[in-house]
Amino acid sequence: MLKYEWLSNLIEWIILFPKRLRARARSRSRYKARKEASATIRSTLEQFTSFNANNHRTIFNVALYLILLDQDLADFTDDIINATGDRKRAFIAKHEAILLYEASEDITQLVGLKFREAIKELSLSKEQMLKLDAASSNLNEFWRTNREFLRNIRNVLAAHRDHNALQYVEMLEQLQPLKVMHLAADLSDCINPLVSVLTDIALASSTPKSILEDWLTSSKKKRAP
Repeated sequence: MLKYEWLSNLIEWIILFPKRLRARARSRSRYKARKEASATIRSTLEQFTSFNANNHRTIFNVALYLILLDQDLADFTDDIINATGDRKRAFIAKHEAILLYEASEDITQLVGLKFREAIKELSLSKEQMLKLDAASSNLNEFWRTNREFLRNIRNVLAAHRDHNALQYVEMLEQLQPLKVMHLAADLSDCINPLVSVLTDIALASSTPKSILEDWLTSSKKKRAP
């Protein structure tokens, strides 16, 4: 059994090697772009944090979180692509499913009440609000559509919460790494427009006057009993 599995894995590695090389090249270029963007956003976030401009800090915090999450999803997907053998791919896929479940749940909270209050304080244009609502709506729709599927993988395969061995084996056999990869791509497609909208909002609102007003408002709230 192990001998045939080894041979099958070797043949798979040889056949997929050229495609994996191309995928790695694409991944490296995207990683470079994310790294540069995250470095810029992190630096700005640290400045707003030290300056106590809380509304700007809230927006940049969400933007940085989204970029870091997008990189995590990409890393998981690369690992699935480069994995040899069904067992290895399923092992990686079930852990990517955990990230998809928990991150998509976290995002709905990150763009919740506190975020909306920060956005309101910055007095966005109607066009910016419409773009933000559309991007947020796509994320909420992803969560509503996929949370049950992802929760089952998380609870049964990864967290072992049900302690049901038969259910574990059956779900592991049914797990499709390709579907998890597609879901990761879908979430990434939801993340990127939101990052773009937040970047536009940040550029439009990061005037000296806006930052000073944010600092004054944040300072008053901090001193309030």
